[in-house]
Amino acid sequence: MVSTTVGIPTLLRNSLKKTLEALMNQNEDDFEVLITYKGNLTREIENFEKYLNIKFIEQKEGLFEEALNIILSNAKGKILITIDDDALPSKDWIRDHVIFHGNHKNVGIASGKVTGKRWINYPNYLYEKFKSTKYMEEYNEVFKDYIGYLTKTGLSVDRKEHKGNEKTLAIVGANMSLKREVYNYVRAIPFTLRGSYNETILSLQAIKMGFETRTFNKAEVYHIPNPSLSTPTKDEEWGLIVEKHTLPYAVNFIFPLEVELIKEFSTKIQGEARIGLELALKGIEEKMKPTDFRLILKKTVNGIRNL
Repeated sequence: MVSTTVGIPTLLRNSLKKTLEALMNQNEDDFEVLITYKGNLTREIENFEKYLNIKFIEQKEGLFEEALNIILSNAKGKILITIDDDALPSKDWIRDHVIFHGNHKNVGIASGKVTGKRWINYPNYLYEKFKSTKYMEEYNEVFKDYIGYLTKTGLSVDRKEHKGNEKTLAIVGANMSLKREVYNYVRAIPFTLRGSYNETILSLQAIKMGFETRTFNKAEVYHIPNPSLSTPTKDEEWGLIVEKHTLPYAVNFIFPLEVELIKEFSTKIQGEARIGLELALKGIEEKMKPTDFRLILKKTVNGIRNL
């Protein structure tokens, strides 16, 4: 059995070739590569089977969360590391993750250092405005020493800038590792259009199991600055903001939320944040299935786009 599975969900963008080339240069040999893809698999990509232990799985339905769940269900390694198809791992990337998990038995999910493309945690704007109120209180005592933490209103916010080597929910899927004891039991919830907070959803499940989720300042990955699901163009950014504020809907499956508190909070905010929070409330109150919730999110985003 291999020590490590490297999971890559992809739409077969041109940048995937560079990611695979970087994996060929790892200072670690005991790993497999699991690629779940949509699109036409080219001979150029298939040829990497000559140099890497690769398994290709075609994704026939669903969006990003479904792709991630295929990887979680098919990984074989003692740890699973995920990376985006536009990210370049350093030579010691796999080794650093393996060593970190070996030295931190209580950490279920970890995230290494990421340079290059950055993204915005939009609920942090609400944190700055409401941080002294009950709406931004930690969900429970577990999150008191987390930098990125869960609020009682079901949002994931950051109490200060991340420096690394700290407990946090701000795990980065482009550089995320999970112990087998975790990835065998956690799954992404398929409720979004862009895969927002899939790492947070996995982390909350790991925390509920008794593990910690942490960052560390090794296992560096360079994220190529291209438009993507998490970093859209300015014309599509508002849709992502709406989606980011629907997180309470999914959180409620893991840590039950106080609906009346979220309702009260929603009356104090405006714009995309309010739209997203009200959608989350609708999903919770109507006990929607995640894929049904995704449909109303899509309808809402398309409706606003057509205004």
